Amino acid sequence: TTMDLITVCSHFWLILSLLEVIADNRTNGDRNAKVFSPFQLTNFPNNPCIGSSTSLTGTCYSTSECNGQEGSYADGTCASGFGTCCVLRVSGCGGDVTRNSTHVQSTGYSSPYKEAATCTYNLIKLDSEICFFRLDFVVFSLDVPSSALQWVCSTDKMEFTTPSAKAPPTICGYNTGQHMYLDASEGLSGTNPAMTITTTGTTNERFWQIRVDQIYCGEYHSPAQDCVQYFTGMTGTIQSFNYGVNDDYHHLGSHDYTICIRREEGQCKIGYIPSATGNSFYLSYRPGTNGGTFRARSGEDGCIADFITIPRGTNSLSGESSCISVNGPNPTMHQFRFCGQRLNCAVNSVTNSWIYSDVLPFRIEVELNGAEPIDNGDNKNRGFSLDYLQVSC
Repeated sequence: TTMDLITVCSHFWLILSLLEVIADNRTNGDRNAKVFSPFQLTNFPNNPCIGSSTSLTGTCYSTSECNGQEGSYADGTCASGFGTCCVLRVSGCGGDVTRNSTHVQSTGYSSPYKEAATCTYNLIKLDSEICFFRLDFVVFSLDVPSSALQWVCSTDKMEFTTPSAKAPPTICGYNTGQHMYLDASEGLSGTNPAMTITTTGTTNERFWQIRVDQIYCGEYHSPAQDCVQYFTGMTGTIQSFNYGVNDDYHHLGSHDYTICIRREEGQCKIGYIPSATGNSFYLSYRPGTNGGTFRARSGEDGCIADFITIPRGTNSLSGESSCISVNGPNPTMHQFRFCGQRLNCAVNSVTNSWIYSDVLPFRIEVELNGAEPIDNGDNKNRGFSLDYLQVSC
């Protein structure tokens, strides 16, 4: 009857109104799950997603939520088609980064940036329990210093401010694919780090696109407090900043920082060897004149400046005495400092070798001073690219 139909319709619209209230409450009360339509009772987490056209990391939001985000770009679907992969961006010279997984990019990106400017990006924590900001350099290319400037970033540079911890090193040059962790002053709600890019001159072409992620203490991928870089997995590749794409690049000066590798389950040692790409280990000590032989240096007497530290580093996985130092006694079981043009714990070796360490946690200390020799021009100290492999107990 007509009255029955009216009653059913009234009940239907009442149910829809109640669902709207439930959806609003769920949206406002849970940052990890959304109910985005009374007609689609679909509950999905705000997981990371990969944009279908940009290949950038976004966050799975409802379409309306993505459209309401400043600088957002809806790049494909997620959550089995119920959500939108929302890529967040802060474009321009400076600004506040207030949302997780935001991409900071230069003005007019992907066109080159040629202005002389100082661009400061303030990294604002989601809440006081954030421990770290992770920066992933999706694209990063600034001008590089010359040998006359000791390879210290001076014309173009990116500097960091971390109020309650040692700041990461200043970088410049080519660092696409690199990453970095910034201390976020956990527990202090009004204290936030910042990153500042300074460009000098109007002829050089610069590009930057940097993803900024916020990490809570104790999360699976949160590092120790003093790790500027943090790697996970059984294998991986570690490179110095401005390692570049060929042997014409040079490591940067005045760098002092720590690289950490998470110990995987059942692994007690780790090994490092130069990558099979050009001069992949080249720290200090120019080869002899007229095409001299590339040789290894190790130990405190052999590596006075520019070196990496691998605790109890040795060529031998079984612990045999295989290291040769400058001033002896020889042979010895292990070394700590490594430099030269070959990675080997035996001084003057002309070949690279695996260097194993059994010290936990796994880490490498990098110390590069700001006094590169310039008497004979560029000494071609490219830096390092090391492949690592964890070894089972």
